[in-house]
Amino acid sequence: MELTLGEVKPIINYIIENNKVLQKNGQFPVTINIEGHAGIGKTAVLEEIANEQGANFIKLNLAQLTESSDLIGWPLKEHYVCKPDGECKWISSELIEAYAKAGWELTEHTRMSYAVPQWIKGIDESKPTILLLDDASRATPQILQAVMEITARQEFISWKLPPNSHIVLSTNPDNGDYAVSSYDEAQATRFVTFKVKFDKSDWAKWAEAQGIDGRAINFLLSYGSELMNREGSKEAKVNARNYTMFANIISGLDDWSKPEQLATILQIASGCFLDDDNIVGSLFTTFIANKLDKLMDPESMLTKDWSYVKGELTKQIYDGEFYRADIAATLATRFLNFSILYLSKKGNKMDIVVDRILKFIDNEKTLLTEDLIFTLVKTLNKKYPTRCNKLLLNPRIVTKLM
Repeated sequence: MELTLGEVKPIINYIIENNKVLQKNGQFPVTINIEGHAGIGKTAVLEEIANEQGANFIKLNLAQLTESSDLIGWPLKEHYVCKPDGECKWISSELIEAYAKAGWELTEHTRMSYAVPQWIKGIDESKPTILLLDDASRATPQILQAVMEITARQEFISWKLPPNSHIVLSTNPDNGDYAVSSYDEAQATRFVTFKVKFDKSDWAKWAEAQGIDGRAINFLLSYGSELMNREGSKEAKVNARNYTMFANIISGLDDWSKPEQLATILQIASGCFLDDDNIVGSLFTTFIANKLDKLMDPESMLTKDWSYVKGELTKQIYDGEFYRADIAATLATRFLNFSILYLSKKGNKMDIVVDRILKFIDNEKTLLTEDLIFTLVKTLNKKYPTRCNKLLLNPRIVTKLM
């Protein structure tokens, strides 16, 4: 069963909360493994969770480590020093002078040890910690063996994670697309695995919050299914990571419909996606031909005068008398995501969003279908249950959706 990142996020949040209870009861927390194609946003969703929980976020790329010693820390020589009263301890070489001045005596005993890695030293123990072991399926057998110990006991030779720490692995599927190591049964049963897939709506929500060019969001919402399809031989190799890079590069072009700018965009696309079959280029040309880069932005949909908004949306959603459900869905998704961002900012009132949804409902010509309105109301109510009572209690909205 594959889940979207939006679906798996609340599950991860629940497991982290449950891990806190397990740790308080003296048990080891559950390790999570997120398996999915490269670039779909696995790391981004974990960073988002860490930010929301006020947690430390540490990422170790296991594919870049070659030996288990890379996880242990730098080797160092320790010396045994003692006080005249009999107290003794091991110290590193650079501390000998300071201890000698404090009255400690250096003995002849030495040993080899390891310095605690810097990323461990930098952890703020007053906050929870999420440790991401990235690209775990591309790690060497030696590193994988170390990972098994780390996930089992949350420690490894020279270091130990602080309380309230949570380990997450990210892996790629063993389907022939990646050079990965397979887990044996003993390894696989040490963590709970969720298989995740890219979802254009999840990315659009994230992109809206990050200020990604709205035209690029429109393109992915319009053609995401075709872009992200991994079936068959004609695969465009598009994922959230390289599409975000593509969107950021072309955002500096002011009018994508100009022939010279469109040509530049198609050339950039060929470099971003290694798209031998020109799937992205063909879809982008269609996108421009349909003027989907000119769709109204969601801020205007929410805040501008309704007579202007309804006039523009009617021209964009209707082709003569034909209702463009695909365009309406793109506009509704962007309106929803922007409304969530708008309501997250202090001082912005729910009344403005309610009023605009009512305008959509009361318009004499359908702009957003009942299904789209239902999704708007349901999602906003789930995100802001207290503030959205006005939506659920409004008789005009209830009548429309019943």
